[in-house]
Amino acid sequence: MTTLPQPIVNYEEPPELPPPLLAVGPLAWVQKNLFSTPFDSLLTIAGVGLVVGAVIGFLGWAIGQANWFAITFNLRQFMLGRYEPSAEWRVTLLTLFAMLTIGLSLWAWARLTRGLLIAIVIILALMFILPPVITATMPMPSTYFAAGSVDITTGADTLTAQPELAFTGQTGEVISVQIATDLTASDEILSGLSGFGDDAANALRNAATNRLNNAARIVEIQTLLTGDLLTTNQRTVLQTELDRLTVPDPITDTYALNQPVAVDIEIRRGPTGEVLLSETLESNGTPLTLTLPEDGWYVLKKTVQGETANAIIRTQGIFPILERNVTRSGEVVEGEAIAATERVVQYTRLTDLFTTEELRPVDADNRNLPTTTVINNQYRGVKPFGEYLRLFVGPFLSQINVAVLVLVVTVLVGYGAGMVLDRLRPGTLSPKATSGRIATWMWFVGPVLMFILVYGLGNILPLTDTRRWGGLLLTIMLSAVGIIASFPIGILLALGRRSSLPIISLLSTLYIEFVRGVPLITVLFMAQLLVPLVNPTLAETPNVFRAMVGIILFSAAYLAENVRGGLQSIPPGQEEAAKALGLSGIQITLQITLPQALRAVLPALVGQFISLFKDTSLVAIVGLLDFSAMGELVVAQTEFLGLRREVYVFLIVFYFAFCYAIASISRRIESSGAGKALARKI
Repeated sequence: MTTLPQPIVNYEEPPELPPPLLAVGPLAWVQKNLFSTPFDSLLTIAGVGLVVGAVIGFLGWAIGQANWFAITFNLRQFMLGRYEPSAEWRVTLLTLFAMLTIGLSLWAWARLTRGLLIAIVIILALMFILPPVITATMPMPSTYFAAGSVDITTGADTLTAQPELAFTGQTGEVISVQIATDLTASDEILSGLSGFGDDAANALRNAATNRLNNAARIVEIQTLLTGDLLTTNQRTVLQTELDRLTVPDPITDTYALNQPVAVDIEIRRGPTGEVLLSETLESNGTPLTLTLPEDGWYVLKKTVQGETANAIIRTQGIFPILERNVTRSGEVVEGEAIAATERVVQYTRLTDLFTTEELRPVDADNRNLPTTTVINNQYRGVKPFGEYLRLFVGPFLSQINVAVLVLVVTVLVGYGAGMVLDRLRPGTLSPKATSGRIATWMWFVGPVLMFILVYGLGNILPLTDTRRWGGLLLTIMLSAVGIIASFPIGILLALGRRSSLPIISLLSTLYIEFVRGVPLITVLFMAQLLVPLVNPTLAETPNVFRAMVGIILFSAAYLAENVRGGLQSIPPGQEEAAKALGLSGIQITLQITLPQALRAVLPALVGQFISLFKDTSLVAIVGLLDFSAMGELVVAQTEFLGLRREVYVFLIVFYFAFCYAIASISRRIESSGAGKALARKI
């Protein structure tokens, strides 16, 4: 009899193995979407290479070569334009009201995630921590001045070092002066000079750079001429260029920069002429230092011992300045005006915005001494990353961190206020009905409050000059007034186009199609130029108000089509059911169809707002100085000529950040409003 084997029963579960790496997860997505075929792999590699190359090139320019002083120095102008400083508190109050409204709206129609709050806290902490850390760890760049009496020739320019130079300083600052012997050892080292420098020092640097470039080009042409790949015409062109190129003697030898030299240094107080430091500086000697006793002007005098000797002086604590003429109102004492206005010359240091109104020093002949202006003492060479942080990032964060903190706190206060209101007065249909109703009214009250605060109100608030409105203030005013004031007009036009009354439908259709058939710029020109011709009394109306009216009428036509699309998406059965219940046409529109239509077209409405925010830049063509037009005004200043790229990069980044924030808030509102409504409908 055959014995059957006993069955083996395994009561343990087989081990769960992880899925293959290329089946799920990020690697699977990358393989499926980027490397699924050889052609896709090639496109991915080429695209990544282009993006990485563009990013590296941009960062290299932004950190090493770009001059961002045009942004840090003109930040108020970008924000407010030429708006009266005495009325800035109105803009501050208006901004706080807007942030409070945004916070209340976020609670009513969206939500703030824990991750977003943590990110905001981290960003705010970095904005306050980075400036002092950068100041403590990153030294300021040096400033270089040429010393000597020999003319320096580079190209068609001939320069002579200034024997005396005036600069500004603060109490307790330490000024250090020494001969930069490390820079004058060879032309290769001299051409790498980086830091602030006067025109004479820059001429020496450029001369060394040009000599090295000529030598390198000669070697390159000679190498090409020895080959057999050139045509006869190409050889002729290269030979002509070779005959024209010359390599002069080393610049350091020509101007005796690498020779031992002694320089007499004198630093005196500008207004009084009191000598604070008078020493002789040797080539290999220790630096001379001086602690400034008070704020104001000082004079640096440098005299090289010897008729043919030259030197480059390295200083710490001396930086470029800007000169500005400021007109401001005078003071009133005991009811009597001492001066209606006064014109003051201000001198602002570019690196930290230290400003003095002390009179500029003069020489023995009562002539103004040369100063360390930014025009003649620009940053030369490629900036190291540390100096980029010290010159631009730290000062910029110091200017905006307090304002950003106040705005964020105000938004959070509005968010918390909405939470408290809904708990005190819970809605019957929606738990956030109270906060939503208040937020809606605040958005509609906003344009009126904006107009009253910014412009004024009779005897209560003095009227401001609309010609001085500009910058981001004007851009936001045009955008907010345009989108909010056009909202009810657009809704009426949409309802009118769907009306059963032929005249109303025809008029609404003609208006919408006519306005949508012309560009915004023609509407603005019509508001500025043609309307006063039709009615001359309208010529007295400020340009800003005429532009607002044009933008409102233009935006209303586009908004009407968006709303009409939402109304058409509502099933007709809802209207029929409402009529069967005995509701009137107004009740059906306000309580049933219109709320659903607005939720359905929320993405289109936000897209129109973003488009209108960007299109307000067209008002610059009709003479209004909005945010983008301020960029042109900044680069027109003598001190910032040639900085158009930096200004437009700043404008691009700001426009993108603002529009992305609006789009992000819109997505959150959709996820808690329109998105849920559509999900229930499906």
